Amino acid sequence: MARGLALHYVPRPSGVHRLDARTKLFAVLALTMALFRPDGPVYAAVTLGLPVAVMASHLPWSLLVRTLRGWLPFLALIFMVQAFSPPDVSGNAFLSAAAAPSWAARLSFLAACFPREALIQAGVGTWRLLLMVLWAVVFTAVTPARDLQNAVLWLLRPIGFLPARRIAVMTALSLRFFALLLDDLEEVRLAQRARLAGRNRNPWRRLRTTIPALFRKALGRSEATALALAARGYREDLPVHIPPWPPKEAAGLCLLAALLAALHLF
Repeated sequence: MARGLALHYVPRPSGVHRLDARTKLFAVLALTMALFRPDGPVYAAVTLGLPVAVMASHLPWSLLVRTLRGWLPFLALIFMVQAFSPPDVSGNAFLSAAAAPSWAARLSFLAACFPREALIQAGVGTWRLLLMVLWAVVFTAVTPARDLQNAVLWLLRPIGFLPARRIAVMTALSLRFFALLLDDLEEVRLAQRARLAGRNRNPWRRLRTTIPALFRKALGRSEATALALAARGYREDLPVHIPPWPPKEAAGLCLLAALLAALHLF
């Protein structure tokens, strides 16, 4: 299993694990939607709620740390792209400032390329994306794939023209497949390290040896999944019993939505 256990279900005897999957799904959706409006109290509440959810779920802190480590290059790239603001100078001025021997001139030019307002906006946007990723990791860690499938089926069943059963199954299988793909990637990396292939510092050569092996494993898992569905007689017309949504959990979700809406007003 991948070291980070990203997108894997982590069984624990906690109250968060025993919650209905619909409650957890709508709670994560509400928190994600609340982050799209840049309000300080909302960001603080969602940020502080993350460690509370991790402690209540008895999840290992390494789950978030290793997820952060894996996403760090992408987050840094997104931050740099959002923070960069080219100054209004001509091409000659750009070259002269870049080649200036004075460190003060270079620092002033760098400050012009990354103004304070752009840095703040980029930091807020990057932090928002990181919160979304971490909350998604926590959700997958406390929700089994079967419960997620039933939640999606319950959500799409009233829409008659949509194949709700097929979409629900594909959602659960896609999440499981991506998690196993991360496991395969870690297995390929460990195998390359054992064969001293990890000592190659050229990233393109490492990708050239990693991607084909990962692609073969992905094709093998896809074929095995298709054969397993056929062997189990998968049919979309079979009835599926979904228990009713507990009223207490629905009321708690409404309370969470009201709290987030109240934080937007202050």
